Amino acid sequence: MQGRIMKTGLIIVALLAFTSAQVGAQQRLTSNVRHDAAEAEFVYDDIENFVQARQAIAGGMDSTEALRTLYFERASPGLQMFVEKYDLTVERLRVAMANYPEAYARIGENLEALRAQRPSFVEAYEAIKRTLPVAVFPPTYFVVAGHRGIGSGSIEGPLISIEKNTPQSIRDGDLEPTLVHEMVHMEQLAAVGEAYFDIFSGPGRTLLANSIREGGATWFAELITGGSRHKNEARDYYLAHEAELWEAFSCDMFGTDMGDWLWEKPANPEQPQDLGYAIGARIVQTYYESAADPGRAAMEIMAITDYPEFLELSGYP
Repeated sequence: MQGRIMKTGLIIVALLAFTSAQVGAQQRLTSNVRHDAAEAEFVYDDIENFVQARQAIAGGMDSTEALRTLYFERASPGLQMFVEKYDLTVERLRVAMANYPEAYARIGENLEALRAQRPSFVEAYEAIKRTLPVAVFPPTYFVVAGHRGIGSGSIEGPLISIEKNTPQSIRDGDLEPTLVHEMVHMEQLAAVGEAYFDIFSGPGRTLLANSIREGGATWFAELITGGSRHKNEARDYYLAHEAELWEAFSCDMFGTDMGDWLWEKPANPEQPQDLGYAIGARIVQTYYESAADPGRAAMEIMAITDYPEFLELSGYP
């Protein structure tokens, strides 16, 4: 009985989150939010500007001046956010271009592949909408980022760096899991508003909170697209060692140190990076698959703010 009461309370919190907090979150995200996935905006401006800068450099313009005036000073809101979050500078990009000339030579081809892949991107976002009918879609920004393979959520929308991709990998669908993962983070932000940021550096920061947050995005990306190679490797490793790894994780999960679980290479060279994503995904999957109403469960997952309670309600392990 107590579990049913707790779950009912969580449902009410989730419904209230999507009917009230979402309005404020939309204002923080962008005024250019789409409710129809078919109208989702994919922003290629920064890639186009980079191609122009590279052409100017090939024509004899100083590389620092070309990147500064033609790329950074024309930055979209997404690139501006990327610069702020990841310390992207003219010098960092210039050095990356010198170190990886082939990657930057194919940026124009990557742009063509991205445009051709748009129907598949939209299809992935439409699957989010079917899974979570209240989903909203801020613009997705593709950026050139100093040869770092970064997919990130932001208050402006998903930020996706593209120079580690090839035209073929884009056509093969390598980006769709990342797009869904980051757009799910946007749904989480829309659901809980300011509470979204508490788990990064605020009082809500714990390994469990960050793992469930990332695990939610990972699970829905897997459900919709089959998942990415990197995260599927972590999933398979975790499932092969689930009991022992859960025991170790559960000893750390209420601490603020992400340890070997998130964002850093683990001390054990055989352990894949980011196992916390896989553990959080298993918790979310267990909750979702046991729910009588998957649509409501998806709303509840987006609106999590009490992570220990959610773990208890999930029934995992």
